[in-house]
Amino acid sequence: MTDPLDEVDREILDRIGRYDPPPPDLDERVLFALALTGLDDEVARLAETVAPAARAGEQARTITFDASSRTVMITILERPDGLVRLDGWLAPGAALTVELRRPAPAPPRTVTADDTGRFVLDGVPHGLAQLVIHGTTRVVTPSLLL
Repeated sequence: MTDPLDEVDREILDRIGRYDPPPPDLDERVLFALALTGLDDEVARLAETVAPAARAGEQARTITFDASSRTVMITILERPDGLVRLDGWLAPGAALTVELRRPAPAPPRTVTADDTGRFVLDGVPHGLAQLVIHGTTRVVTPSLLL
């Protein structure tokens, strides 16, 4: 479609821009998502999101990512101080390094899962994040908002 825009087209685009603009940080989100993916990385896909019942005053959600070599499940728990705690599990369980990436200038945080695949990242600020599981094959989750 190479026809020039007419007045109706311009009006539609103007309305879209006013009433449904792209997120202000869209460029940052795209660059962050593209920055890591290497040719040998296995990209996990979002399999399920669940908002489990939590104790009074707590908000939690559980997200599961599937890749052919590994499943990553995390529960994100809101803390009273405005930060979050991530409780995670790798299946099959293994003592692997789990890296939490956030956009610059935030440095990545790493923890080592125990032999059963359990890991915890506590005191994490809200915002865009991505998990990288370092094993024989590196597994990368899609970006998510904490």
